[in-house]
Amino acid sequence: MDHILGESKIKLTFLQDRRALAAIQWPRILDDLSDAGAPPNRLLWCDLDGLTHVVLAQDPETEEFVGVLGITERTTTREPYLTIEAAMLRPGSGSATLLRAMVAHVLARIISMDGRPAALAVPRADRSTEPVLRDLDQTTTATVLHPPARGNIIALRTAELARRIGTASMILDLRAASEVPLLRDLKRLHRSRKETIPHIMKTPARIGDATHHPRTAIRTGRNG
Repeated sequence: MDHILGESKIKLTFLQDRRALAAIQWPRILDDLSDAGAPPNRLLWCDLDGLTHVVLAQDPETEEFVGVLGITERTTTREPYLTIEAAMLRPGSGSATLLRAMVAHVLARIISMDGRPAALAVPRADRSTEPVLRDLDQTTTATVLHPPARGNIIALRTAELARRIGTASMILDLRAASEVPLLRDLKRLHRSRKETIPHIMKTPARIGDATHHPRTAIRTGRNG
């Protein structure tokens, strides 16, 4: 099942199943984005096999890939969280909006399928996605940003979580957010409609499939 962005009609494909992740055509995706002038943003150097969640953005008319977002599940000594490992988008006036939609989409899918993680983190090695976390903090309910986007009032509980994570330049603390309003806010950000593609649903190993799992606490490690 894919999602189509309401205005641009860009197709977002969420991948979590281990077999679907292994079937990603990375050379084609990277070629499409590199040819369009997209900056690498660590994607060319990160551990692609270690990604646990991927969102692909594809132009439905040309079938070219216009964006990719890679996330990895990690855990502190107490709680699981998500790290944005890499993002690569075709340059253009709508690239920031597309990235925000991709992050909102992957968060909504993970929360719906696996439960709410403790936080979404940006690694110190690539701070290009920090503006997305600031935007999410301003448009979602009961989330806490560290460091704060404005002012100097630091939430001590969130700062402690950031200390446990240790490797993040910025985190969006999701622990205080209730799932129902949080999902509503996230879905509003990508304004998408569902589109079922039968041949993808019947072949789990192909790109575009994501196996549905029971609603439990978010897991660490790979699944499938």
